Amino acid sequence: MNKRVEVRVERDLLGEMQLPAGAYWGIQTMRAREGFSISGLRPHHRLVEATVLIKKAAAFVNLESGRLSGEISQGITQAADEILGGQWRDQFVVDPYQPGCGFAHNANTNEVLANRAAEILGGQVGTYAVVHPADHVNLCQSANDVFPSSMRIAILLELKEMEHVLLDLERLLRRKALEFDRIVKVARPQLRDSVPITLGQEFNAYGSSVERSCRRLREASQSLLELNIGATIVGSGIMTDSAYGGKMIERLSQMTGFRLRAGEDLFRLSQSASDFLEFSASLRELAVELIKISNDLRLLSSGPRTGLFEISLPPAVLEPNPLSPQLLPPTATPGHPECLCMVAYQVIGHDTAVMLAAQSGQLEVNIMTPLIIHNILQSMDILRQALGSFNQHCVAGITANPGRCKEFLDSTEAQMLALATVIGMTRAKALADEAPVTGKTLKQLVLEQDLLPKDQVDKLLTCRQVTQPGTTFDTSSGARF
Repeated sequence: MNKRVEVRVERDLLGEMQLPAGAYWGIQTMRAREGFSISGLRPHHRLVEATVLIKKAAAFVNLESGRLSGEISQGITQAADEILGGQWRDQFVVDPYQPGCGFAHNANTNEVLANRAAEILGGQVGTYAVVHPADHVNLCQSANDVFPSSMRIAILLELKEMEHVLLDLERLLRRKALEFDRIVKVARPQLRDSVPITLGQEFNAYGSSVERSCRRLREASQSLLELNIGATIVGSGIMTDSAYGGKMIERLSQMTGFRLRAGEDLFRLSQSASDFLEFSASLRELAVELIKISNDLRLLSSGPRTGLFEISLPPAVLEPNPLSPQLLPPTATPGHPECLCMVAYQVIGHDTAVMLAAQSGQLEVNIMTPLIIHNILQSMDILRQALGSFNQHCVAGITANPGRCKEFLDSTEAQMLALATVIGMTRAKALADEAPVTGKTLKQLVLEQDLLPKDQVDKLLTCRQVTQPGTTFDTSSGARF
């Protein structure tokens, strides 16, 4: 037996359509759903929140100017607060891949707010006799100023959440730098044995890279504080008055806590996507740094017998041994750096899509803005979630293997530099050449030739002093000091 579905009928200039009776969205949303159901995805929750904030601010501003009655403004405001509190999120159903400069998303928001506000005020959903999507909710607005402004606020809101995990990552890396500060190892520029370095210095550099990337994100976000709200269709502000934009900025600043400002050139903000491109590029820069750090951690923890194994990463998964699963135990694999690399590669791909979309706008608007915001928010989402897991399950549990670091240090010429600070480079180099021929260590040769006291040799060969700035060498005669 077929279950009967309750429907209602709405009409527009293109004709009439049947909609689910209980839906708060209306005919414009239905047309977008039927014509452009491409990905099965819904709009990002930050974009929904940002757009609803703009509609709520407009209800206040239009009430103050006398354009809206107190009753209608109150109905829209209450409906907006319900959505901001988490209700009715299932009513935002337009696919992120939509034509026009966010027109369908703007229409979806207008219809949901209008129908819910009408219901609050005792009206009937779908009639728009009490609250109208265009005449009331979208009053003094256009998708061409609402959607770009929503994009900016959505990114700023998401950045507040993302900054927490970035600061956590930096803090963890700095903590590991202090923990590993006295562990001296061999540096490997171009993957070749080189001078001594501390494991702490390596990890502190990772922390500095994350700190710089976080600073770049903040700097790039500054241009997003500039809104084109009040520009309406093309930037001229047609259908509103000169005070509207300033009042909207003031109200939105109070509601969001951001120091928003009116655009210096509303025409530029309405057609150019360069501010979004700049922010996306800063996400790409962060992704590149995270790839570098992740691959370093994988290399430093490789082994344990045939790799570097200077650090250990917490195991994440157990992989069965394919050769003899009954006889050989499964391999514990630290998979978080690999996962973070995959996320970072995806972010780089998103940035490429943003770049292509940013240059694809024609004349007064950029019709690719839905693609731009979808990719930027997706990048921020997956980075935030991946970093949260990476911080907790990987970085926090990294341990050093000091014995392995010393083993490599003792078997290379890195100790030669430490000796050279006292006995000179010429003599130190001669001992380093002699050691592999005789099979003896540098320490044995120095003591046999009575070049330095044992306690001084022990201190020198830790190599710690040559990991700091200001180390000098006597390159003249190599005479004993």
